[in-house]
Amino acid sequence: MNNPLLEELKLVQKDYLSLLKELDKIPQNEISLATIDSINVFWYENRNIVKLVFEYLFKGRDTYCFSAATIFDVDDRNQDSFFLLGDYHVFDDPIPSYLNTIVGITDKIYLGKMKTIIADTIKDNIRILEEIGNNLIILPMRYSSVILNQHFDDLNEVAESLFCNLFTNLSNIEEYKRKVVTINDLVKHLDDDNSEFILLYDGDNPSEPWEYRLKKYEEENDHFDSKTLSSGDVFFLIVYGNFRQAIALIDMASTFGVIPFIRSFIPFHYYILLTTTLEYNLKSELGFIEVKDSLWKTKVSYFLYREFRKREFNLSLDDLLQKAIDIDFKTKVFTELKYINGEQEIPAIVNVVNKLLDQFE
Repeated sequence: MNNPLLEELKLVQKDYLSLLKELDKIPQNEISLATIDSINVFWYENRNIVKLVFEYLFKGRDTYCFSAATIFDVDDRNQDSFFLLGDYHVFDDPIPSYLNTIVGITDKIYLGKMKTIIADTIKDNIRILEEIGNNLIILPMRYSSVILNQHFDDLNEVAESLFCNLFTNLSNIEEYKRKVVTINDLVKHLDDDNSEFILLYDGDNPSEPWEYRLKKYEEENDHFDSKTLSSGDVFFLIVYGNFRQAIALIDMASTFGVIPFIRSFIPFHYYILLTTTLEYNLKSELGFIEVKDSLWKTKVSYFLYREFRKREFNLSLDDLLQKAIDIDFKTKVFTELKYINGEQEIPAIVNVVNKLLDQFE
């Protein structure tokens, strides 16, 4: 017997594909942000379906959510490890979050970059739904959590508070923007005890001077107009942005009970850092539920992805999934790690993951 809720979810995916195809027909230089906002309207209208899916269809099952990423590249076979753990797999559609992020932004270079990213994500979402829709569901998880909980401003306040706590004598963002303009200002006000936890990019070394680190970031990331932004502005956009993204992931995991799958080190670093901080300090204030088990499984999935991509499996996704079933991969990973409060050292996780991956060869 067909599950009515599953059938409803399939219909939502079909309707979303139709909307994306209509938007994709519009030349990129002609499409407006107001037109793209029809995606927000679509998901707002379907917000209750998203809620019901997680309350009933996915309830009691491990649902992994591919998040903190701009796209899910169907051709990137390194991502196949995402499907080796869990019962359901969701791609956290970032487009609604992008649209919310750029509200009030006037930087034309940044807006142009974001418009390109959104257009590329539309194309990739179409491919997901057409080519691997049986294995991957597209839902805007972070956006839906904010819509259902109505706490967007609260999450912003938490991110701002965490950001200001990095400094010794700054109480709010307005004060930060007045007092931190140059590199010297940053060094003067930054609390040295917090410096080692602040990472700007993959491979960043906290022992290097801030001037070098910010310059290197700008060289590797061209989505900021460094000619119009001060060093204080750039630092804020990077670090506050990482804090805000991590908080959104924690909120998503708490609201829907999903397990974030994070493949990039910097989002992973801030998610681990802030989950630990908020778990002990602000959980009751924000209404977050326990996310320790989810955090543990996120750690395992991150190191699984890291080890999986080192190998060259010549297997289709279907063949890979069948092998995973044959060896009972998703059960054995956690059984062999003997989860006790998620305290295993990284080498232990890597060792178990590699021992099981050997069985795919």
